Order: sequence, then structure tokens, then C-alpha cells
Amino acid sequence: MENKQSEKTIFSVIVPTFQRPQDLNLCLRSLTNENQKGAPSYQVIVSDDSENNDGKELVDKYFPGFNWQVGKKIGPAGNRNAGVANASGEWIVFIDDDCIADPGYLAAYFSAINQNPTNSIFEGRIYPDRPRRSWAEGCPANEKGGLFWTSNLCVKKAVFENLGGLDEQFEVAYEDVDFARRFELAGFSSSFVPDASVCHPWRSVRQNNTKNWKNKNYEEADFVRFLKKHKPKERQFTLPGYTRNFFRMLTSDLFACAVKYQFRGVDILLFQVFITLKGMLLIHRHNRYLKNEDLEV
Repeated sequence: MENKQSEKTIFSVIVPTFQRPQDLNLCLRSLTNENQKGAPSYQVIVSDDSENNDGKELVDKYFPGFNWQVGKKIGPAGNRNAGVANASGEWIVFIDDDCIADPGYLAAYFSAINQNPTNSIFEGRIYPDRPRRSWAEGCPANEKGGLFWTSNLCVKKAVFENLGGLDEQFEVAYEDVDFARRFELAGFSSSFVPDASVCHPWRSVRQNNTKNWKNKNYEEADFVRFLKKHKPKERQFTLPGYTRNFFRMLTSDLFACAVKYQFRGVDILLFQVFITLKGMLLIHRHNRYLKNEDLEV
């Protein structure tokens, strides 16, 4: 199923996966030649952190033209880096195993590359499969760009390697936020490609229904790592920004949960309020750390 193998490989499509063979099956089917007509030469690499062989058996049986490999088993950043390490394409396309690529997905990226030859990074559209039904559902939608989610991202391989890939100290979160920050600081240009779209179905965000790398307090440790590494000044990473989010959750978000969803998933909203409070505390501690650091200097 690898497209035009005798030609120079343009895209290496990296699909990191972790114990979601049913989702992976839908993702890989969307990446076959039949669904990606007009695409240049490409390869698909499934990098698998699973604790079983379901993914390997799926690829071997139904997608023999795709490549399966064992990941680093240290989280999504390491898994994606492992895929890139074996990539032969000029460009890396990241797509998550629970995303479904639209027909013409790769052709849209290729067209954007040809139309914007000085750009090194392109982000594609991510949209849900239906209207939201509960606050307990999540989807990393990207309708306008500027988010750079690795759920749907195209990066020139030489640039990715020059930047050192994804930082593997971020175990389950912030690795894409960190990468976006680094390539922007390095001065690389980017574009949003709405036609390079993938569908990310709504998923339950409840821990007991989730099959991924995330542990109970997954975001807290990686948020601290991000603060220490970048010392960000943008509002969304500051105490005023988090305070604003806190009051928004208790007002407009709570109202929306009541009116639109009849309080379905309100426990998740309240949990997000709690996490935001913890984030405020972490930012406060970080600010004190920076202040003491300045005093010592």
C-alpha cells in the first residue's frame, strides 16, 4: 500500500499508537492509496507503544505495505521520534491513531508545500465527527490554525531534526506546545492548510474510558517542566490568564454545561476547575522560584 515506492519518498506519515487497534484500523484505512488519490510518493510508519501485538497483527494482515515498529515506550514524544528515526521522506506528517484522514489529505499538504516553498511547517484542520453532546467529551479541534497539534502536522524532516525533534522530557503533554515554541523562536515560517483535514471523533475524557499514555496527574508534571524550560510570559501561561480561565469556567462554561448539555459531564467541568486551581498554584510557586533565583544572582 505504500504509494509509488520506486519514486523519491515525499511524505513519511507517522502514526503513533497505544492499544487502540480499532481506532488504528480506521486511521490506516484512510491513508491507503484508494483514499489518498493524487498524493505524491509516501510511506506510512506505525510506531507502537502498546503492551500487546494487536497493532502489529492488524498491520501485517490488512496493511502489508505499511511499516510497523516498536516505539520507545516512554510516551507520545518518544513514540513520534522513533517513527521519524526510520523515515525516508523529505517531509514528516504526524497524524494520531484516533484521527481519520479525509480523501485528498496528503495531496492538500503537497499542494500547500508547492505554493509556499519557503515554509517549513504546515498544520492541517482537525474537526469533530458531530456536535458535542456532553462536557465529558473531548476533541483537539483546530479550525483556524496557530495551535500546531501533532494530531495533524506536516514538518520538513531536516527542520524537525535540526530542532532536535520532540523533547522527550515531556512524558504525555506539552511536547507539541514546546515544539511550536522552539520553531517559532528559530524563525521558521508556517501555514494553515484547511484542506489537509482529519476527523477526530469526540472521545470520553473520563480516565477509565481512555486508552492512551495519560496517567491520573499527567498534565501537572509536564506543565512544570514547560514553565522551567521556557519561562513563558504569554497570558495563557500566567497567573492572570489562569485566573481568568477559572472564573470563566465557573460562569459561562457552567452555564453552557447546564443549558446545552443538561449538566451532562458537569463532574468533568468541576474537575477542570480543580486542575486550573492547581495550575494557578504551580505558576505561583514557579514565580517565587524565579524571584529567589534573581535574588541569588
